Amino acid sequence: MKNILVIGATGQIGSELTLELRKRYGNDHVVAGYIPSAKPQGELKTSGPSALADVTDRQSIEMVVRQFKVDAIYNLAALLSVVAESRPAMAWKIGIDGLWNVLEVAREYGCSVFTPSSIGSFGESTPHVKTPQDTVQRPRTMYGVTKVTNRVAQ
Repeated sequence: MKNILVIGATGQIGSELTLELRKRYGNDHVVAGYIPSAKPQGELKTSGPSALADVTDRQSIEMVVRQFKVDAIYNLAALLSVVAESRPAMAWKIGIDGLWNVLEVAREYGCSVFTPSSIGSFGESTPHVKTPQDTVQRPRTMYGVTKVTNRVAQ
């Protein structure tokens, strides 16, 4: 059975995804990764394991991967777009440097990685109807820049 680490498990998408993954793979096989300022609450806290897994701290990711024998990492760590615009350096640290940490730990421990993209990775010049899979990506926000970089890095 796979063991999954969801980084950003207490976020907007991560909280829902973590619970769904626990339904599919079993509560004990999905670790809710969190940062100190956003600890799991409610069902997310009581339904399965959780651990400090800060995407900006490679050692914290590595410790969770070792402790729970993680096979797959879901990287959902990100700042909301509005916050990313007001804190671009933090957006870069989480979105780009954080992805680097995840990829390095995954390489070292043989984990697969899932990191989602976003409509924010496109921009005004991207076709709005029947958008092709490979198309122009010229984001106009820092959030979008981090998502494009994520897509290219993988």
